[in-house]
Amino acid sequence: MSLTYNFSGKVALVTGSSSGIGAATAILFAKSGANVVVTGRNATKVSEVAKQCLNVSPKGLKALEVVADVTRDEDLIRLVDTTVQTFGKIDILVNNAGMAVRMGFEDKDYMNGYKQQLQTNLDSVVFLTHICVKHLEITKGNIINISSNRSVQTRKSYSAYSMSKAALDMFTKCIAVELGHKGIRVNSVNPGAVKTDIGRDDTVGQSGVIPWYEKFGKLYPVGRHGVGDDIANAVLYLASNESSFITGSVLVADGGHLAANMSLTHNFVGKVALVTGSSSGIGAATAILFAKSGANVVVTGRNATKVSEVAKQCANVVVTGRNATKVSEVAKQCLNVSPKGLKALEVVADVTRDEDLVRLVDTTVQTFGKIDILVNNVGTDESAPIWSTDYMDIFKNTCKINLDSVVFLTHICVKHLEKTKGNIVNISAVSSTQTLQQYSAYCMSKSALDMFTKCSALELGHKGIRVNSVNPGAIDTITKDLTDDFDVYNVNIYAKLYPVGRYGVPQDIANTVLYLASNESSFITGTGLVSDGGHLAANVNISQLQ
Repeated sequence: MSLTYNFSGKVALVTGSSSGIGAATAILFAKSGANVVVTGRNATKVSEVAKQCLNVSPKGLKALEVVADVTRDEDLIRLVDTTVQTFGKIDILVNNAGMAVRMGFEDKDYMNGYKQQLQTNLDSVVFLTHICVKHLEITKGNIINISSNRSVQTRKSYSAYSMSKAALDMFTKCIAVELGHKGIRVNSVNPGAVKTDIGRDDTVGQSGVIPWYEKFGKLYPVGRHGVGDDIANAVLYLASNESSFITGSVLVADGGHLAANMSLTHNFVGKVALVTGSSSGIGAATAILFAKSGANVVVTGRNATKVSEVAKQCANVVVTGRNATKVSEVAKQCLNVSPKGLKALEVVADVTRDEDLVRLVDTTVQTFGKIDILVNNVGTDESAPIWSTDYMDIFKNTCKINLDSVVFLTHICVKHLEKTKGNIVNISAVSSTQTLQQYSAYCMSKSALDMFTKCSALELGHKGIRVNSVNPGAIDTITKDLTDDFDVYNVNIYAKLYPVGRYGVPQDIANTVLYLASNESSFITGTGLVSDGGHLAANVNISQLQ
């Protein structure tokens, strides 16, 4: 269950790429066909990584070696000029160079350490990005900033480091908004404990740092500390076309650290994916993409015909929903795209009925013998003000569909997912963190779902089960209560407001789901991956739509 990247013809500039995360990222870009710029302060290390890039390059492309110090503006200007002179363009900028110095606020050298870390972790990123914009605008490129989970979580004697990363996260969001109209996407990856050379800049020394990674590995829900490739995989995903609806987002790749309070070619051959609400919209797109990637798929919904239609496009996918017609439609689509002509399992079910969910799981296991991936996608978003006479009915129904069904289905699937070391992906929404007038029930249900994701990631980590959520923005799909002329969620208006310049489509979210279900995201759990076109970063709200 792995992803194959193709960056042929692309130029990737990765700072701090002479070791650690940067080196792993540069090598993976090279392996994926890109022209890579390897840069760092140590010429010997730069050359060593460049040789590795050459060795893995499918076409034997030689990496550009540039020895540079990111704290020197003249070095950064030379870095960019040399890159453009050599390759003619820049497609991807990865701001990875960084340092962490352990220093208490009352230490006499604190201000020097503070200035040094801000200059390396923040100032250099801002300046390099500033001078790269004109080149990235031409290529409609991508910027990925390597931040840290310390941007939101404090650690004693690391205030300067944490501040620099908090500022970097906000920089990511702000410029995602500013550069969206230029066709440039900007995101960040926030690692947890990753074994790199950054500890050599830490006053506790290399020998004092390594044991911490081992301790984190025992504490993390995924059962291990991170390695460079974990973060490199996250970077390549964010730089790919499959993440084209993601900008201004923070992808936390921390092994569950925070949850514990501490074009891609997919291959899912042999895997069994159960996607609820897969008779239409995001669920159907996800089921079909899993099928196209070789998975056994369960298509389910309330409309049998639609389920069948999707199932025909799927490889052994479980297609489920309440409408038998819709279920059949999706099942047909699954069959059509299946590489081996695998037939999807069609299950007509209503997620509000526990007996239907039990039957759904039992039928899946009886048919395929296991469950590898559970995608809790089904949802509703009825609106009503708190004083409405039917508010309580709407509230109860919304929570029953969006939350209760997810909790119960996850509960009865754990024993099966434990056997396969499986994945759970919950479809949430940006409304889990942003209020929406007259949609309090919906917002509450999604907020609770996000917390369920984090809590279950913590509880299920030792069983080898990862749990994450995808939080979409405005997607051009239909829930049972929306019509083509609805105004609150008018996708054309969102397209004008979103930094990416368009509204989302179900395929955008399906791509994100498959990434989170893949081995390349094996260090990601308890994370809410926002795929919203920059909705939250741009502070898009109801008043802008009226």
